[in-house]
Amino acid sequence: MKTFARRATVLFALAATIPVVLTAIVWLAVVGSGGGGASSADLVRRRIDELDTRRSIAIVRLCRDDLAVDRLLSERAEGLAPTLDYGRLFRGVMEAAGLDALWIVDVATDDVVATGHRPLPAGLNGSELVRQAREAGDRPFVLAFGNEAHQQVIVRSCSISRGGARLLVLGGHRVSTLRELDPEAIAFTGTPREDDETLLELVDAAGVARGALVWRAGVRTSAPPLLLWIACVAALSVGLALLFGGHLNRWIQTSLDDLTEAATRVGRGDFDTTLRDEGGGAFPATATAFNRMTQDLREARARLRQTERVAAWQEIARSLAHELKNPLSPIQLSIESLRKAHSRSLEEFDALFDESTRTILQEVNRLRNIVDEFSRFARLPPPTLRETDLRDTVSQAASLHADGEVTLEVRLPPYALEALVDADQITQVLHNLLQNARDAASAHYPAGGGAITISAESSGETIFLRVEDNGPGIPPAQVASVFDPYYTTKDGGTGLGLAITQRIVTEHGGRIDVESKPGRTVFTVVLSSSVAKGAEGGPRGGGGSAV
Repeated sequence: MKTFARRATVLFALAATIPVVLTAIVWLAVVGSGGGGASSADLVRRRIDELDTRRSIAIVRLCRDDLAVDRLLSERAEGLAPTLDYGRLFRGVMEAAGLDALWIVDVATDDVVATGHRPLPAGLNGSELVRQAREAGDRPFVLAFGNEAHQQVIVRSCSISRGGARLLVLGGHRVSTLRELDPEAIAFTGTPREDDETLLELVDAAGVARGALVWRAGVRTSAPPLLLWIACVAALSVGLALLFGGHLNRWIQTSLDDLTEAATRVGRGDFDTTLRDEGGGAFPATATAFNRMTQDLREARARLRQTERVAAWQEIARSLAHELKNPLSPIQLSIESLRKAHSRSLEEFDALFDESTRTILQEVNRLRNIVDEFSRFARLPPPTLRETDLRDTVSQAASLHADGEVTLEVRLPPYALEALVDADQITQVLHNLLQNARDAASAHYPAGGGAITISAESSGETIFLRVEDNGPGIPPAQVASVFDPYYTTKDGGTGLGLAITQRIVTEHGGRIDVESKPGRTVFTVVLSSSVAKGAEGGPRGGGGSAV
């Protein structure tokens, strides 16, 4: 890491030096050209000419195409009072045209009927504006309100008439606006000096000179010595680069330390370790991949534990079936023979003998059921996967439990829930969950009131099948044991139903979750769907029907 830090610092220093060198080259070029006064003056002169062109076009458009001028002219022609706020309206028109001043004058009455700018110092009335506009004609001229640059406006004018009414439109820019093109080198003067280069002569409507805009390159301050200038820029650039490099070094170092610590914890078996991947670290993509890896490790460890548990119970089931199934038939035959042999004895002995043999036969049948369940658990065939609409599977399983005192509600989405599954084994899963839910609800509400809900929905490529009951719930300490073989809370139960259920779901690549509290228990089967058509039939997770 120290090597990386040194390399990063060197690279930042080099990156900061390159702009210094390029800037020095430009500085030398500017100094060698003598300051570039002539070329800069020509550039400013062209910009002044462009500004005059824009001013001329803007005034012509106001007379030809502007709706506000046209509306005002119509009102003046018909002798109507103004219906609009022309001051605000023409202010927007003036700003849109890029002008500093705008007058609208009624030629017939010599009244200034509207302006777009803030009022300038008094000195010119409507009649004077009309007179100067007629005298100047189509050329630009200066309206002077004083001797300062901001008190003189270069304007152009045009007129428009209709129905006996005539409006004069004048608009332009203050001389100070032209100076802003380069305030250090452009000066407004009445008497140019010998070394001044004239940019624009300012004349009034009568053609009398009112001053000039000149280029004074000498007013610029001289540049500092080259070496001092380069040294200052270089010191600043290198300092910023070192500062930024140090910050980057700490940022990357912190992120790598976090990654190293997390990897160490995972190596010790702590698969719950995660990294922040919101973007605050230096390597958010690496953090996301690390978190995905730990999640996969957790799931793989869970599947391995489940596989080991199932394998162990398979071996137990095979051994138990082999040990118990063979003597069941001889025992049953012997007891039946004894009953027949003793049927001729005394009545009291017969009643006692008959009661005892019945009890033995009940236990034999129970042992046979246990053996059958274990054999089934041990010899459960692998699933035969076919494309199946799980809504049909849920409806079929629910129909087997629709009758009885416990209410059964089915909630299905309006779109297909297609997936590659073994429909018979998924039906067995739902049957086991529904039977357990019915037993729990009926035991908790013997007089009625038990309720079961079975539902199905999808989210992306995942399908959720839920069975919910309002029974007494599972004690928190026993929730983790409900899928263990032989775990049961029911009288006469084998304790293999949920173990078989979990094995079927696991072999389908899914999982089964359980949430329980007093009055509510929910078993959720989570399956991955390779063919999900919820987007074609309607929005996922919405809608449903109940029976």
